[in-house]
Formats: sequence, C-alpha cells, structure tokens
Amino acid sequence: MKDLGFSSDTYGETIIAFLGGEDGDSIMSLMPMGFKLNDNCELVGRIFKGSFIYNVILEKKISKIPCIVCVTRSPQAFYLAVFDKKILTRRFEGGRCPRSYCDACINGELTVEGVEGDIINVSIRPLSVKINRRMPLVFDRASAAIIEALVWYTKIPYVPCSEIYEILNRLKFYRETVGRASKRRNFLKMINKIFREGVKNAKGSGC
Repeated sequence: MKDLGFSSDTYGETIIAFLGGEDGDSIMSLMPMGFKLNDNCELVGRIFKGSFIYNVILEKKISKIPCIVCVTRSPQAFYLAVFDKKILTRRFEGGRCPRSYCDACINGELTVEGVEGDIINVSIRPLSVKINRRMPLVFDRASAAIIEALVWYTKIPYVPCSEIYEILNRLKFYRETVGRASKRRNFLKMINKIFREGVKNAKGSGC
C-alpha cells in the first residue's frame, strides 16, 4: 500500500466503488473518499452522513461490503464521481478496473468499525492489486486544483454557514489556478461547473 502512496499521517484521495447485487459484481454506489494506512497495512477512512452508502449501511445494518478502490490522479475521474456517477459506474461494472480512469485498483473488503454521530469509521482489507500504469506522470497544478476543489465542494452541505464563504473563496482560488495553469477546455469546463454548483448549493442552503 505504501508503494501506491498511502501513509499513516496523510489522507490519500481515491475513488471507491461499492459492490453489491446478486452477482456481487454490480456497482451499488461510488464516491471520492480519503484513506490513511493503519499498522496492519489496511486502509482506514470515514463515511459521512448524507452519502448514499451511509444510509445503506445503517438501514440494512451492513457490516462488510466488497469494494474497489481506484487510485488515480485524473481530475476527470473525481469529477465524474461527483457530478456524473452513471458514466463512471458503467466502467466499474463486473468488478473491472477501468484503465482510462484508474492508475491502479485495490480489490478489498470494507468493514464497518463503528458509528460516531454523523460518521461511520471503516477499514478496508486489501485482497489484490491491479496496476494499470507504471509510467510516472509529471505533477500539474491544474489537475491538483480540480481534485482539491471537488473535495471542498462536497463539504458544502455539511458545514455551518460561517464556513461556506471560506469554501467559496477556495473554489474561486482553485478556478483561477486552473485558468493560469492550463488551457485545456475540459479542465476549464470542470472547474467552472464546480464553482457554479458551489455557489448554487450555498444559496440553496439559505446562507
């Protein structure tokens, strides 16, 4: 897990697909999620109230879920995981690891470790790893800014009004960063939508 960049002191942002259905290979849900590494080389993270899988776990009293953790630096993958889940879901159907979106995939079993208010603490025991990309990629600020903007955008429904203005300022900063760092139309389209939806959600929250 350390070779994939996971550590005990920093959250690594991923996309996780939860498997379900009669065949066990259908995608029940997917979403961006951060993980740290524990002493047993397991991934540990938190599922927050408001997400689909949070409700499924509590309503159906599920304790274990097979899953696929997608390790990627693709801003488009994170964007689809937030704004257009259906497109990404189709790529994971059958338990696949989509090469066009994931640099690597960890097949594992998620275990519910406990519920603390609006948070479900979970761990994932890795069962196998599939590597799609071995060629190193350069770091680019535009991709990093889009992913960071998505992380902050998803927090808007769950923070008090006093913090929403700060989040919108962050989204504005990330939009400016992408504009300076890249002329790729797809990147500009994604960051502009993130900002617009952030403003829309902030207004809809009554703040």
